[in-house]
Amino acid sequence: MRIMAVEEVRALIRIIKTGSRAQVKAARKEVERLWARACREPELWPAFSVFAAEARDYGRIPDLEHKLAFLNTLKWPFLGEEIENFDFWPGFLLARVQEPEGKVRLAAVRAAEYLAVSMLSCFDTPGGLKFRDLSPEVRAGVRRQFFAFAMGADELARKHRTPALERYKYIDSLPPGVYKSCQQFLNQSLLTTPELKAGLLAFMREKSIPNIFSSHPPGRA
Repeated sequence: MRIMAVEEVRALIRIIKTGSRAQVKAARKEVERLWARACREPELWPAFSVFAAEARDYGRIPDLEHKLAFLNTLKWPFLGEEIENFDFWPGFLLARVQEPEGKVRLAAVRAAEYLAVSMLSCFDTPGGLKFRDLSPEVRAGVRRQFFAFAMGADELARKHRTPALERYKYIDSLPPGVYKSCQQFLNQSLLTTPELKAGLLAFMREKSIPNIFSSHPPGRA
């Protein structure tokens, strides 16, 4: 069954990357259906790791529409992602959030919410069958990965901040651009609670990194 599921996912991704609009819509529905099955049949979870392998060829996806279809399907594999892929996905999403196309950046911001949920379920609020039996060492490792991910987003935000942007108090009032997307990524996808923000600062202290945390409240002006 597992081999069949892997081949099924691979075929669906191929359609998502190249198919007609109707075919892509149907394929994405099938990915969701498989995810629902995996919630009842845990042996299917590893099949979703195919997405990480396919994401390495993201640059070969032929056009914006199919790139967006791929990115907007990631929430399902992210919710059941294997821990060994947590090394890959942060860099992939941080690269997308810097792209000039705003729709791609928004898709990356939304996808990051689901990856964050999966990572947090490993160490912050462990639950469900998938992560129930993780060792303390593995949980600590995912915690480090998560806060390194958040720190990477913070570094990007500071990289793209300009003096003209500092006068904006809220994320929603920022003009569209990479800086706004980075702030959404950091504050609305990853650091969604005061406890997580405090956790990032503690992580930075552990690594002897100066506290130059860049943040805007997510509300409206």
